[in-house]
Amino acid sequence: MKDRLDDILMDFLESTLEPFPLSALLRFMGEAATAENYEDLSDYLSYNQLAYLNPSWNGEEPLWISRAGLFTGRTALIRPGKKELAAGVFLPGSRLVPYQDPSYLPHELTFIHNGRILPRVPYETDPDEAYPLYSFFGEEYVPQYLSLDNSANDLLFSDSDGADPSCFSLMAVDVRDVYWSGVFRAGDFLAAKVVDWAGGIFELSVVPAPEESDRDEWLGVLEESLVQEFDSIGPSASMDEQLAFSFFLGQELLFNENAVPVGDLLGWSERVDMEPYGVETRLWHKGSVIPAQSSWAMTLIASPSSLLEESFVLLGLPVNLIVMDSYVKDSLYLREAASDALLKRLLPFGTIQSHFCVPIIERALESRKNELGKTYNRFADNEVGVLRNRYIALHSALSRTIFELQHSGIRPDDIPEQGAVVLGQLMTHTVSAIENLEGYAEETSGDVEALWSSIEGMEDSFFDTRTAIMEALPSLKKKRFSVIKKEKPDV
Repeated sequence: MKDRLDDILMDFLESTLEPFPLSALLRFMGEAATAENYEDLSDYLSYNQLAYLNPSWNGEEPLWISRAGLFTGRTALIRPGKKELAAGVFLPGSRLVPYQDPSYLPHELTFIHNGRILPRVPYETDPDEAYPLYSFFGEEYVPQYLSLDNSANDLLFSDSDGADPSCFSLMAVDVRDVYWSGVFRAGDFLAAKVVDWAGGIFELSVVPAPEESDRDEWLGVLEESLVQEFDSIGPSASMDEQLAFSFFLGQELLFNENAVPVGDLLGWSERVDMEPYGVETRLWHKGSVIPAQSSWAMTLIASPSSLLEESFVLLGLPVNLIVMDSYVKDSLYLREAASDALLKRLLPFGTIQSHFCVPIIERALESRKNELGKTYNRFADNEVGVLRNRYIALHSALSRTIFELQHSGIRPDDIPEQGAVVLGQLMTHTVSAIENLEGYAEETSGDVEALWSSIEGMEDSFFDTRTAIMEALPSLKKKRFSVIKKEKPDV
């Protein structure tokens, strides 16, 4: 039922291009227009940045706009490089961020010109040229994007033993008709207009670059919008989310003829730059450390729809029904007769709510284990089972470490070197990997290969981060105790 509602929600958000009230979305989903449903849906949309809220000042119901509505009909600007111009191609990379649906990989986007779909052609390149073109995905993820571009790259990057191959091929868009038609002149931009956001389709044309003063004014608006985003929302989940919200803030001041490539902001701005954020990268105040969040909140469920989900939320567990199923399958894979060890792995610590929550979770685990056990085939599961076991072990170890820190009274922003940020990012990637494994099919075997290539690095990163935190823990506890003593009121 919940999956069906999620699908209906996404159908509405991808097809509704005009601003809409939440009441219309609730009607579309077949949900009652209760205050609780309004609040839950509003929180869900805001947290996942699926739509943006335009406050109402005249007493009418506020309107929201989806990302599809915000960017459809808008135009991203691209400055082709000299090599691209000579070869008659362009590499999308992350140059369509934040205009594109982020679920699409660069090689999956479609470009049309004069009513014709432009073909893809192999283009020989190297790290020096390619990496900057993918920068808004985060330098740490560029090798993954490059490896997914084509099967040859998958082998090149997996066999490179941590080093980039000196050259490789990418499937570039063939734009010879655009460059060499006589319309394109030196200094012009490619203009990629979003014609179908959900379909990943852009229409290409050519536009001249704006005057330098207009360019500076446009970049100043983007810079100010980003600074507002930093101060109001923080680092978000990705640079794509940061930029998308910034364009929502700027809207018509950014969607105009003075626009330039978003990447021009870097190097121009004295206030904004890419900064490290744990094992990832974000846009942030230039030269400043991105602070960790103030709480250890890990719950994966925004709106509990059962006593079981309510129990996960009350315990603050980074578990949903998909993750629970993965734990159960791991127990079946390990041939555990009893569920004691399974429950211990899933629940790292007891809390005040344990007396109410643990029996509910324990019964659900037993029931699910009996149900899945009827059709479970360990032989068929062997390929995924070994990998799942490592991700479950990592998930359990991360949960235990985070709960240990939480119960010690240590806040995420107390931990030096962004250690808490790294733990949070590792948890996010681990949950994503577990969910991908639960959706495994033969046709997605390439995804499993990518998960195999990631797990060792994630385990090493966790070990190094946990070791550093545990070494610093005594001084962190001492510091916390000192602060508490100082803040104790006089009697």
